[in-house]
Amino acid sequence: MGTYHCQSLVQRIPAAELAAVADVTSAAAGRAAAFAPGAQATTEPESLLADPSIKAVVIASPNDTHARFIEEAARAGKHVFCEKPIALDLDSADAALAEVQRRRVKLQIGFQRRFDAAYRRAREAIAAGELGHLELIAGTTRDPKPPSLAQLRRSGGLFTDTAIHDLDAVRFLSGLEATEVYATASRLVLPEGGDEGFVDTAIICLRLETGALAVITNSLRAAYGYEVGMEVMGGRGKLAVGQEEQVRLRRYDAEGVRHDHVGWFLDRFGEAYVQELAHFIECVRSDREPEVSGADGRAALVLGLLAQRSAREGRPLAVSGVV
Repeated sequence: MGTYHCQSLVQRIPAAELAAVADVTSAAAGRAAAFAPGAQATTEPESLLADPSIKAVVIASPNDTHARFIEEAARAGKHVFCEKPIALDLDSADAALAEVQRRRVKLQIGFQRRFDAAYRRAREAIAAGELGHLELIAGTTRDPKPPSLAQLRRSGGLFTDTAIHDLDAVRFLSGLEATEVYATASRLVLPEGGDEGFVDTAIICLRLETGALAVITNSLRAAYGYEVGMEVMGGRGKLAVGQEEQVRLRRYDAEGVRHDHVGWFLDRFGEAYVQELAHFIECVRSDREPEVSGADGRAALVLGLLAQRSAREGRPLAVSGVV
């Protein structure tokens, strides 16, 4: 994601200038910085934060470093775009948010689905009352292959790395908050992860504040490629956000009817990633607050952590006891 964001800043967002890239691997920093001739490449992010000419930073590091880098960037007076999740625990999230508020910098969390054309049109239709009273939401994210155990350790696991996108999408599309979370999960794809408590297949049920229900399914393995979608049902009908706009070709022959399928998340959300970053840059330039706030990042994290705990304890949990 860091490399993709660097490329977008240089090639797709003329209002921004890529000044420098920091990565623990010097070769990776160099490859990303190469998109902009003259951009600095370093293994020391502290040197970038100390540079007064740099106005904003994009954090696309492992999940367990997000909160620390948000705090350090805010303390240095930089505006911050940070990939989800905002943190892996609420204490770290709250410390980062407090520093952002104290330094009066902008913070946007990277929930790119909010900038996808289909999700945005669905949100507008729901907000306009086209579905009537909302009753049921069903969503899914299924990755084509699981991450390594090392990646899982740094990501926090399925609930804070994968399901958190769906949890945020429920809030975004419905405009409602959850009052109760129940989750159940299994180890079917990475059985060796069980020794460390990681799960790879899960179902999350949410009760929303109006009584509407939402169900999310997640898997770290889908043999046919990346799959993501969400259906929202109300008294007047249903909206389904899927992959139809990205996958157009269908084959009809003696073997049946077949169609292509996206292989990875950038195939589906590449443009949304550009648009969310362009939004952040415009907010910095025009002194506006980003649409996706630190509070949104915290709210999704609360639901992800509750789902994780619910799956472990085997019981529904009230959101009010955590927020």
